Amino acid sequence: MTVFTDVILFLFAGYFAMEIYTLFSDQLMNTHWHWTFTFWMIGIGSLLGAVSHGLGPHFPEMVKKIVWKLTVLSIGISCYFFLTASFSHIFPNSTVQWLKWIPLILLVVYCAVIVKDDRFTIVILFYLPTMIFVLAMMMYSQFILKFNGSGWISIGILISFIAAGVQLKGFSLHKHFNHNDIYHIIQMAGMYYIYKGVLQIKDFGLN
Repeated sequence: MTVFTDVILFLFAGYFAMEIYTLFSDQLMNTHWHWTFTFWMIGIGSLLGAVSHGLGPHFPEMVKKIVWKLTVLSIGISCYFFLTASFSHIFPNSTVQWLKWIPLILLVVYCAVIVKDDRFTIVILFYLPTMIFVLAMMMYSQFILKFNGSGWISIGILISFIAAGVQLKGFSLHKHFNHNDIYHIIQMAGMYYIYKGVLQIKDFGLN
């Protein structure tokens, strides 16, 4: 079931990425470009998760480690695109040009750490503050700047936090529907709301 829900999550993320790119291909703004890659990286992480859960037990130990490292690296890269997509929406392009180096430096540090220590606690220490910051930017966009779409993205992120909480708590409904499966289902709902918001937001100055 975990493999199945991972694959479904990959398909959802891939569909959202392609829809964003297709709908805005003639007027692809920086924020939409970054959101497209955000969804692709979420999808790649899910696909790697499916490989890890489904075929991982049959892999040599070294291959298992490589697949796991690629999985957690994809999470870090998706965080990078979450930040850059939000920057392009919240700040003027002149500000984004120097702000964009911050997530890049953070990503390089994250990758360097993960190569040596790929514990999931390291992932959380990077993922959680990043997503809280993105949530803060989206709420600022919604309530202060009054930009469309950011409210839906905020809801999607909050749903993702609930999904992560369920996973960390280890809550299961059935031995064949465990905490990972529940996490994936809730995460699908979170991704839908983020996607719904992305369709409405624009680069700074165009809202």
